[in-house]
Amino acid sequence: MHKYIKIAFLGGITLHGGILKRNVVNALELPKEVILNLPFISLTGKEELIIENYKGIIEYGDEIMRVSTAVGVLKIEGKELLLKQLTSECIVVTGSIKGISFLT
Repeated sequence: MHKYIKIAFLGGITLHGGILKRNVVNALELPKEVILNLPFISLTGKEELIIENYKGIIEYGDEIMRVSTAVGVLKIEGKELLLKQLTSECIVVTGSIKGISFLT
């Protein structure tokens, strides 16, 4: 009996399981953040952080923010942190960013 974890549709092909899906994405050089639902994080200097593919905001303050993603909670630390932009696909945080880490 076969065990299937997840099913995704990719150009008419049905992919079963996380390992096969990741291998196909790598072989075809597809954007991992889109196909595998991974967060795409972009940091410009220490002043601007863009998070795409997030799930929600857990904590919002001017020194600490916590954002839920498919791979865990992302903690952002800094001074004068501000949500410059918030859409269903993207968060833009500005301020003096001191650190970014995934909480376990």
